Amino acid sequence: MKPTTIDDLYTYSFLGNLKSRDQTAIFVKAVANETDNTYDQVLYQWKNGTVRPLTSFGQESNFAFLDDDTIVFCGNRKKREGKTSIYELSLQGGEAQEIATLDFDNAQIAGCLGDGTLVLLIREDGQSNETDYEVFDEIPFYVNGAGITNKKRAHLYLWKEGELTSLTSPLFDAAMVKVANDQIYVVGEEWKRKSSLMPALFQVDPSQNAWTTLIEAETLSIQDFAPAKDGVYVFGSDCVRFGLNENPDLYRVGKDQPLQKLGEWGLCVGNTVGTDCACVGGNALLVHENALYFTTTVEDHVELYRFTDCFERIFVMEGTIQAFTFVDGELLLIGAKTASLQELYAVRDGGLRACTTFNDEAERWVAVPQPVEYAGFDGGRMTGYVLYPKDFDPNKTYPGILDIHGGPKTVYGTVFYHEMQLWASEGYFVFYANPHGSDGASNEFADIRGKYGTIDYEDLMRFVDQVLTDIPQLDASRLGVTGGSYGGFMTNWIIGHTDRFRAAASQRSISNWISFSQTSDIGPYFTADQQGATMDGDVEKLWFHSPLKYAKNVTTPTLFIHSDEDYRCPLSEGVQMLNALLDRDIEARMCVFHGENHDLSRSGKPQHRVRRLTEITNWMNDHLKK
Repeated sequence: MKPTTIDDLYTYSFLGNLKSRDQTAIFVKAVANETDNTYDQVLYQWKNGTVRPLTSFGQESNFAFLDDDTIVFCGNRKKREGKTSIYELSLQGGEAQEIATLDFDNAQIAGCLGDGTLVLLIREDGQSNETDYEVFDEIPFYVNGAGITNKKRAHLYLWKEGELTSLTSPLFDAAMVKVANDQIYVVGEEWKRKSSLMPALFQVDPSQNAWTTLIEAETLSIQDFAPAKDGVYVFGSDCVRFGLNENPDLYRVGKDQPLQKLGEWGLCVGNTVGTDCACVGGNALLVHENALYFTTTVEDHVELYRFTDCFERIFVMEGTIQAFTFVDGELLLIGAKTASLQELYAVRDGGLRACTTFNDEAERWVAVPQPVEYAGFDGGRMTGYVLYPKDFDPNKTYPGILDIHGGPKTVYGTVFYHEMQLWASEGYFVFYANPHGSDGASNEFADIRGKYGTIDYEDLMRFVDQVLTDIPQLDASRLGVTGGSYGGFMTNWIIGHTDRFRAAASQRSISNWISFSQTSDIGPYFTADQQGATMDGDVEKLWFHSPLKYAKNVTTPTLFIHSDEDYRCPLSEGVQMLNALLDRDIEARMCVFHGENHDLSRSGKPQHRVRRLTEITNWMNDHLKK
């Protein structure tokens, strides 16, 4: 069977944005385009068990149902600078018709009202459009993935019959918008100087632009919400007990009903299983027949729950659920099964029936993750996974790579992960785990505030010890370590605390909590929350948890991968570690990707993703195979 290669990235289909109405479901399929160095995104229809493409220009991803037989979507097929066109497409057949052209290059459709009015979300710049300088006078002044955001706000508009009407003031910023029952629901705020971590929830009557505050600002950190006939379901947390990463509980609020807690949930909401093969968004909540349905991550997989009067588990996916909906009472979902890529599935009789075969894996060799049980730092039972190398021979020894996830409040699961499958095909054992701080478990398990690099490091080293014990064919003298974001932080930390790894690849990392706190788009509040210290309060504690402090101990040859528009873990974080190693005559190299951000490995330009993976693979091969 064929091994996984780096260029296989161009053959994968990424699915998401699944929505339905009446007997039809629409979703997005994206494919990496090597020539144009972008992603072709096409709308597909599922109806009566048949899947067919609706568009072919490769630019369509943002859409909404106008009625049972018509959708509208945004695009720029004529490639006019500074413009967004709105297209109308009949689901009965025919070509999409351009119905409007807006003088904005970033308009998005949030939904449609019953009379055909479109609700639009448009980011506008509130300051002069100079091209040779920027003015920063508020925080955040830049946001990863959005670029420079100073004085830029996401505004709400209505469009009907050629007329565009604004609903928001110049400094109002809409963070989440949903349309239901001819009402608009908005999480947002009007802010100056500093944005809030807990903006308000509003209900807007668009006929009069009448705003009702449903949840006051500074009440809940709203993770997601879903309007229903009897109010709005809200998953949120006051962040008092476990800080910013606290799992949410379920509330309901309405125009004429106060905020009411319906139940203590205590787990996350949504899919937080990491993969590099899911670059189209999805949904975590849905109201169907006036019941709330939602997904949650449990250990290493995703489950679907329903809430009416209590929480009821509906379906367990031994993998991921990226998006879900109902058609004629039948559950449809976009997900990835164990060791597989995404497909559209129908749930029937408690099982999955594949509706698509975009990612036919019949001829591709895939390593199936094998569980490894080990004792965590506190002696508790934990589970990690190992991918065996292709054509594994028990009489031979092989090098291995420890891969560490980001977050830290995410998880690694059992779904197909391109980089890991590549390395297994290249002849490596690839092993990974979910140390304390990861998602998929209790608040207590995820809470490593003030403990970064301590209990999580011990968990990971115990996991490595167990893998080496269980698998004698893994050569302990030929180990590599890599990870991105939090995984990059841990890679930096590991090489300063042990020399057991012969090579390291640190990606989009944190090296210095003092500098991170003042340069990251989330730095001021994330650092104080996660480290329990500030520059004013306890700078020594920030320095204690900074890998840069321990760079003097590093002997491991280290590759650094970073993007120059990474505003989450800024380029300066990787540069500090690079300089520290080079200054001490330790072999080090940095590859900087221009025009990319923190999400390079997941949704960056295809050619950059290929080069990134080539850099890491070559680095490991040079140091672990020679």
